[in-house]
Amino acid sequence: MAMCMMAQRCMDQKDFRNSPHDQKMMARLPLWTSGLLMAVVSVSLSAAGGSGPAGPAREGSPPVLIRQKRDWIWNSLYVEEEKPAPVPYKIGQLKSSQRVEVKSFKIEGEGANTIFTVDPKGDLFVTRSLDREEKNAYRLTAKMYDGNNKLIEDSGEFLVHVTDINDNRPVFPGAYNGSIPERSLAGTMVVEVKATDADDPSTANGELRYSLVPSGDASTFGIDSITGVISCRTDSLDREARSRYVLLVQAQDMRGMASGSSSTTSVTVTVDDANDNIASFTRKTYALQVPEDQRLNERIGTLELEDGDLLQNKEPIFLLPKENAKVFGVELSRPNKDGNLLLRQVRTPHLSLVTCSQGLLDSPIFIYTVGGGKYLVSHQLCKFSHLKR
Repeated sequence: MAMCMMAQRCMDQKDFRNSPHDQKMMARLPLWTSGLLMAVVSVSLSAAGGSGPAGPAREGSPPVLIRQKRDWIWNSLYVEEEKPAPVPYKIGQLKSSQRVEVKSFKIEGEGANTIFTVDPKGDLFVTRSLDREEKNAYRLTAKMYDGNNKLIEDSGEFLVHVTDINDNRPVFPGAYNGSIPERSLAGTMVVEVKATDADDPSTANGELRYSLVPSGDASTFGIDSITGVISCRTDSLDREARSRYVLLVQAQDMRGMASGSSSTTSVTVTVDDANDNIASFTRKTYALQVPEDQRLNERIGTLELEDGDLLQNKEPIFLLPKENAKVFGVELSRPNKDGNLLLRQVRTPHLSLVTCSQGLLDSPIFIYTVGGGKYLVSHQLCKFSHLKR
C-alpha cells in the first residue's frame, strides 16, 4: 500500500512528466502498479477463502497447511413413503466438483448398503418401501475414490427425507364423559376432545378438524373445530326435563376436507342438578292421631314433601307460628328429608300452622286437640303463606 502511494505521488509531480527519461518511466509505471494491485488482490482472496495451494514458504520456516474446501454438490434427497420397490429405484445422485474420470463412491450410515445403495456413477437407489411413521429421515455419509482407490473426497453428510402420505386415520383414545350444571350460561365449556394422527403434523395429512355429527343434540352443544372444546349453546338446560345427552364427534384430517380420513367418538354429557326447585307438601290436609301417653319430643307423624331436585339439593326448612312453636316442633327426617312433627308440650285445645320455606304451601297444617288424645288436621280455618329462604 505504501508503494502504491509513492507511485501516485510521483505521477502527481509536474517535473516528473517533462523529461524523456520520466516519460519512459511513466510507460512502465502502469504495468508495475497493475502487477502490484494484482498481487495484493491475489493474497487477499487466498486468505479469505482458506483454500488453494500454499504460497512459497520462506527458507527455514515450517510448511503452511491450508484446509481444502470440500467440493460435494448436494441436492435434497427425498423418498415417498409406502412407495413399492419391486426393483430399486433412483432417488438422487451424489456429485462432486472434483474432475476425475474414473471414480467410485461408498456410503455409510443409517440404511447404507441395505435400504440405500450407490452405483459407480453416484446414483443413489432405495431398495424397499419405507414408512415415515417408523422413521422419517436417514443420516448417511459419502466418500469418493479415484481409479486407484485413493480417497479424493472425504466424508460428506447428507439426509434422505421420507415424505409423508395420508395413510393414517385420526385416533381417539376412547369415549368421553362431561358434565355441566343446569341453567349454565351459553358458552360454558363442557369437555375437550382430542384425537391424534400419525401422519406429518406439518402437512395437511396430519391437521385435524372437529365437528359434531348432526343429530337431535347437536343444536344444544357446539364444538371448536380447531381445539375440540365442546360448549353449551343455550342457557336453558333443565335437568328435570333432560339430564343426559349423547354427542357424536368426528375428527377429520386434511383440514376437514371431504377427501380426508375421519373417525368418530361418543361424548356423554350429564346435566348436573342445581337447587332450582322448591319443595311442597304432598297433601292438602294431614290427619294425625296421637295417643294420650305420647312422649314429648317424639315423632307424631311425617309431613311428606316433593322436590324436583335431587335429594342432595332437597333442604327444606320448616317454620311454626311463634305462638305454637313451644307446643310443636318439626325436624328433618332421614334419609328422605321430609318433616317429622314432634310434640313439645301438652296443651288442649291447640291450633298450629306449619309452613316450609322451600315449599309452595297450598295446604297448611292445622292440628287441633280433641277428646281421647286425637289431633285433627284441618285446612278450612286459615289462608296459606309462602316463605322464601
